[in-house]
Amino acid sequence: MTTVPGTDQPAQGAGGESAARDQIRHARDKVVDQAKSTFNDARERAGSSLTQGRRQAADQLGGIGTALRRTGEQLRGEEQARFADLADSLGGRIDRAAGYLRDSDGRAIARDLEDFGRRQPALMFAGAFVLGIVAARFLKSSDPDPRAGADFGGFDAPA
Repeated sequence: MTTVPGTDQPAQGAGGESAARDQIRHARDKVVDQAKSTFNDARERAGSSLTQGRRQAADQLGGIGTALRRTGEQLRGEEQARFADLADSLGGRIDRAAGYLRDSDGRAIARDLEDFGRRQPALMFAGAFVLGIVAARFLKSSDPDPRAGADFGGFDAPA
């Protein structure tokens, strides 16, 4: 029996090493394929969720545009042409934004936002600030019981 130089372990035949390498390679390939499949499934679910959210936002914007155009018609009936034109103009812009959200994919929107941020960084920061305020108000209003933290030793808990 031959041993591996520098050890007391018996040397395996070339066929044994090759079979072990093939098993390891096969197991590795199987794990990599499973990981790719799981990643692709998650990406598809996230993309589908974002697409649905984008379409809902487009529908809501479309509703706002329609409401503004109706308001413009009412103002025109009340002989308020200047405000009617303003409402119509704003409604048209909102309708274009809704159409853009419906027709564009997520990557195109991200690319356009990135370009806008490069051209108008101050407006981008202002938009992010306003979005943060809206999100904070939403989170604050969604808390069902503001005293809930007191039960868990929060800052409002009596000493």
